[in-house]
Amino acid sequence: MDRQAKVTSVDALTTFRSSLIIYMGSVGNALDEVRDEVRRMRTWLQVDQRAHWGGQLKRLRKQLEQAEAELFTSRLSSMTSHSAARQMAVTRLRRMVRETEERAKALQKWIRNYDSLVEPLLKKLDGMQHFAAHDLPKAVSSLAQAERTLDDYARIAPEGGGNEGPGAAEEAKEERAESGAAPEEGGEG
Repeated sequence: MDRQAKVTSVDALTTFRSSLIIYMGSVGNALDEVRDEVRRMRTWLQVDQRAHWGGQLKRLRKQLEQAEAELFTSRLSSMTSHSAARQMAVTRLRRMVRETEERAKALQKWIRNYDSLVEPLLKKLDGMQHFAAHDLPKAVSSLAQAERTLDDYARIAPEGGGNEGPGAAEEAKEERAESGAAPEEGGEG
């Protein structure tokens, strides 16, 4: 029985190692992008959205104050036809102020809870980051070593005539066992 490996090329390992190196780079980039997106979202909530809704609320309150003043003035001057339209404008602005206040409160809640909601997910990314930064380079290194070993084996095996490869000692041992010969001294029994 022929138990010698027939290694003729290590191209598949080389190709796989090259693909793994590319993958390693893209995983690292993707993880960095996720962390950047988390930071951008935090900034967007804390800075941009807070400023937006704060500005909206300030503008609407000013408009409401002005509309209430105009309604008060129109009531004093007994202009009833304008008074109804102004009352509707005041009611609409009050509703808009209330809605904007609710959105601002919801935003504050998101800002308060953002880190506690996101941190557990980022912890999971830490495991992936360790995998990408430590395990994948080790795998690339192991593949490179396997390539070198198999390449050396492929160069040595044909020169030895078939009995000099790494499995030659094992083959000889099996052949002796099949023929009933005693094992060699100093060898494994």
